[in-house]
Amino acid sequence: MSTSIHNLLDLDVDKLFEERTVSEIMEVEKLLDAEIERKRIDLRGMVGERYKDVLTSSDAIKCMRSVSEDIVNNIAKITERCEYLIAGASQVDEPPMKPVSSQTINHRTIVIEIRLIMVIISQIWMSLENEDFSKAAQLYLLVQHIHTGLQLLSSEVLNKLPILQKMKSDIDALKNRILKRTKEKLQTLELSAEEASNNLNVLMLLENYSSDNELINIFIHIRKAALDTVLNETHNTVRIQVTAMLKCLVTTIYLLHECFINYKNTDCGFVWQQLKEIVSDTAPYTLSKVVLPSTPLLIYIPDVLTQFRPKWNNVSETFNVSQISVIIENWLKVTSDSIRNGLAKSLELVTNIKGLYIIREEAFKTEIPQNWEGICKNLSLSNDFNVWFYFFQTLITDRAKTLMLKKTSKSCIEFYDIITKTLEESTKVEYSERDLRWYVWKEESWMTFNENQWIFQKIVQLCTNFDNIYLDVLEDLSLYLYGKEYTKLNDTKFTESHNLPFKKYVDKTELEECLRLECNNNSTKLTSFLEQLFSTEQNKEIYITKSLICARFVQSLCELCPHFKKSSSCNGHINEWQKICHHLNSCSLKFWKIWVNNCVSQTETLTNELQNIDILSMLHLLPKWENLEIQEQTDEKIFKSQIKLPSQPNLNLQKIFSTINDQLNAIIPHTLPKQVHLEYIEGHINIILKQYEMLSQLELNQIQALQFLFDVKYLTTLCITRENTTLVSKSQRICDNLRSKIDPFDLDVFYSYLQSNVKMSVLQSQVILGCLLPNMGQLSSLGLSEKNKDHENEPSVLAISVPSTTSWFPLLPVTAPVQKIPQATSLKHKDYKDNSLLPSDVNKKSSNSASSVRSGAAAFFGAMTTDWFL
Repeated sequence: MSTSIHNLLDLDVDKLFEERTVSEIMEVEKLLDAEIERKRIDLRGMVGERYKDVLTSSDAIKCMRSVSEDIVNNIAKITERCEYLIAGASQVDEPPMKPVSSQTINHRTIVIEIRLIMVIISQIWMSLENEDFSKAAQLYLLVQHIHTGLQLLSSEVLNKLPILQKMKSDIDALKNRILKRTKEKLQTLELSAEEASNNLNVLMLLENYSSDNELINIFIHIRKAALDTVLNETHNTVRIQVTAMLKCLVTTIYLLHECFINYKNTDCGFVWQQLKEIVSDTAPYTLSKVVLPSTPLLIYIPDVLTQFRPKWNNVSETFNVSQISVIIENWLKVTSDSIRNGLAKSLELVTNIKGLYIIREEAFKTEIPQNWEGICKNLSLSNDFNVWFYFFQTLITDRAKTLMLKKTSKSCIEFYDIITKTLEESTKVEYSERDLRWYVWKEESWMTFNENQWIFQKIVQLCTNFDNIYLDVLEDLSLYLYGKEYTKLNDTKFTESHNLPFKKYVDKTELEECLRLECNNNSTKLTSFLEQLFSTEQNKEIYITKSLICARFVQSLCELCPHFKKSSSCNGHINEWQKICHHLNSCSLKFWKIWVNNCVSQTETLTNELQNIDILSMLHLLPKWENLEIQEQTDEKIFKSQIKLPSQPNLNLQKIFSTINDQLNAIIPHTLPKQVHLEYIEGHINIILKQYEMLSQLELNQIQALQFLFDVKYLTTLCITRENTTLVSKSQRICDNLRSKIDPFDLDVFYSYLQSNVKMSVLQSQVILGCLLPNMGQLSSLGLSEKNKDHENEPSVLAISVPSTTSWFPLLPVTAPVQKIPQATSLKHKDYKDNSLLPSDVNKKSSNSASSVRSGAAAFFGAMTTDWFL
């Protein structure tokens, strides 16, 4: 062997397998491993030699870094020393200095202006921190003025001052920062007129508004943003949120008057008064507000900077009162729409009329300015303008309509107690709701059969109690509106009371008309209560049982509540009743889904066993594989090979399917809504596919990959519809991963047989697992329709055991004869011929072609016999 194989790099693998025995091939493998290890040792030595240069370079870089740091520190010390000497020289009594040249003066002026920019920028940040935005804006205008003057220097000088470009970006960022902080301050919930005017002047100075109308529109926009903030924030109670919104609106109206119209009876808005103090000729210079550095270069500051103050052309003008009515009218409309849209969800959190009463009473405690009537008059509002009634009262009234059919607290407690008690008693009966097979074929006096539903007498009583709730509801509504009890539904009439303040709730017809709409809301509250009733149940078994009872109870409401139906469909609005029925059925589906989710979670725990793929576990889980004999014809001879393929899902998967099927049968599958049935199947299949997806990512041998590929294709064919693109795509990805772990030549040989075994296994298990078929036509693609015609002439075969696309019931667990599909008519002895090796193509064959490779693989299979697949 050592003499014939002298160069491992020039080995011909195909010839090696054809000419050598297994033991010789193993010797070659050992030689290759030794050669690989030697190469690794050489590579480590080479890398070690080069690593020395890397270490040397690293040391040099560290040295360069320390030298650079020393240079920077020395430059800083030299700069500090020079400043110290300059300051000392100015204090020494010396003879008058020589006249300084104009060029030197220009240079020193540039230096002091650059230093002023740096000093002012730092003081602007300090003003922002202290929330003195007016000072920050004035300093910004000064530093902008200084920087603009420096930009007018010659290009030669500017090229020597690259710091000016960096200062430009810092100055621009300051403007945005000042405007942002100013607008945030103007969005404060409650704000004094002085603070608001200061911040509005910042906008005037930095934004250069051309008209007064533009400023007031900006102010209104900012206050609207403040209101939106209150609407979007999370509050402990709706009462706090509504009160905050009310204060925000009152403050906005007050500031509009004080800042723009009339501040303390001065016939001038406070904005204009403060603006005059900044831009008038008698106002202090802006530089006087700057803490200047201690340096002799201050004498070189030009007069254009020392005498700078902001400018505003329209400072003497006041706000045009004639336009206030249009602006206020638009603001009222926009704000009203915003509150209506933003507060609707918050008011949904108020679940009783007493809560609305508390909100209203708390709102009336909000203080308003003493001169409110004068403010309303100057703003062109009505003298009796009230923020609460204009913005909120309609919303509160609408919410009261939503709750007017809600029963009183006593009625709610009594009814909900009955529901709770009924559920508790139902969990103590001998037979659980989770397994109804014991009375599928029974009919007892305490049980009513109605449209595939078994309704207990207790559920009938609950529906009767629910139908009688509306008397209590109307009593609650009457108490809220007029402060008196509502006794009888047919005899009592609403009457107006002129003694009530603010003319509340005078639209009796509108309230009565809302009765049918309130029935819809009442059904929603009932279903919400049922969903929360046993959500804290510790015993999981009882929790699932209660959910099943609630599912049947909610469905019964549509049939056993005539008064509820009459109230919801008053005035011939039968569509409202249909909507309620749709909602109740949706709620019933949610309760069914609780049971579905519980079954899925149990199955998820069971599917974890699929991850046990060690050797010992696989020996216990793999079912017996099917032996197949294949043959391949070449131009020389015929090769026959024995192969093994999986013909049944692994035992763990069969156990899982059996459990799923038993759970579904226990609940009487033909009484389930179709949607629940589909979700039950898809939920289980999804978690099973997740396990196989994780398995497909592991290092699997060929036997494991083949078995898992069979499992995935089996459950896909049996339980996944073509319309479910999500699960189909997921299954396809898993199959692709598993196929990648199988030798391509083996896969090419096995795949058609594997497909046939999958179909055969599905056909064999369909009568046992018929309830897991998502629809009656699921297996129509397997050629069953043609085979069913053959059974028409076979009276010995039960019709219900034969798959049919028109069956009325799911397949019953009746044993049926093994059915052969057209694709599997000759699984045991099927010739596997390679067309590329036909005599007509012999001349085209070469040593590197796919045909020769496939031939070599087939010869190898024949040599290995069945031991290869064990």
